[in-house]
Amino acid sequence: MKEQEQVIIESILAGQIDQYRILVEKYQNPVFRLIMKIVGNYDDAKDLTQDVFVKAFESMKQYKPQYKFFSWIYRIAINEALFFVKRKRNFRQIESVTDPACHQPDQTPDYESREKLLNNAINDLAESYKSVILLKYYSDLSYTEMAETLSLPEKTVKSRLFDARKMLREKLINNDFFTAVQNN
Repeated sequence: MKEQEQVIIESILAGQIDQYRILVEKYQNPVFRLIMKIVGNYDDAKDLTQDVFVKAFESMKQYKPQYKFFSWIYRIAINEALFFVKRKRNFRQIESVTDPACHQPDQTPDYESREKLLNNAINDLAESYKSVILLKYYSDLSYTEMAETLSLPEKTVKSRLFDARKMLREKLINNDFFTAVQNN
């Protein structure tokens, strides 16, 4: 018996394009959350989410039924978001932003500052490491789902995730702000 999504996709390819809204409704929130974690801006994430679904619709003939639609659209979302971030970096000069809490040891850092620090550390990772962190911890995918989404062997996904965690740990431990958080 065919999976319900496969039947929907076949009906879309047969010309019943109104069926696409079922897939959009099912996946728009998870795709938006993933993109939001990558780009860090609500309006940009909203626009990119829409772009992802338009691109997926236009590329529907290229979808391979042996893969889950979920994995396929996540891959499109990751690529679009990472390309957006890269393009945005190329158009603006990166400014050095310092958190005042970093230089005031008697002040307890707040959750938002720690979240910002972690997001900055994740964003500084190479794309291949950033994507595994986001898929594992922000999209809560299994190793198998991550491997399918990224079109990589599961062992490679595990290895990259291990390396990415190590890089994040080093970035955060070498940060005075993180040390202050750990000591409180």
